[in-house]
Amino acid sequence: MDAIELADAAGLFDGEGPISLVPQRRNRFHSPQVAVASNDQKVLEWLQGRLGGSVVTKQPRKATHSVSHDWRLTDRRALAFLKSLRPFLVIERKIRRIDLLLFDCSACTPRNGRYTPEMVELKQAFGEAFFSLP
Repeated sequence: MDAIELADAAGLFDGEGPISLVPQRRNRFHSPQVAVASNDQKVLEWLQGRLGGSVVTKQPRKATHSVSHDWRLTDRRALAFLKSLRPFLVIERKIRRIDLLLFDCSACTPRNGRYTPEMVELKQAFGEAFFSLP
């Protein structure tokens, strides 16, 4: 993506995108996930076409609500996305979460998935720090 597309994606993410840690599989630590919510599926398909991930359709809970969609990206691809967007973001709360993910999550996550007892402690402390952020 070029700088203009990254700035567009950052605007969408700043306005409609949560950063979270979500359980992916049983007996595994939570993984980073980013998402963008919209009623316009074309915008999310644009993100998916450039960055991958998946677009999920959510059915309305009430007759007066419209169908909505989420674009989601997880694990290392989510971290790469956040790293590329960080210079364009405005909301400080999101920037703090991104910094924590980029600097601490990678340091306490082994690429092979085999955790030493020390890494387990680091990963648990990271999770507590992440979830304690406002």
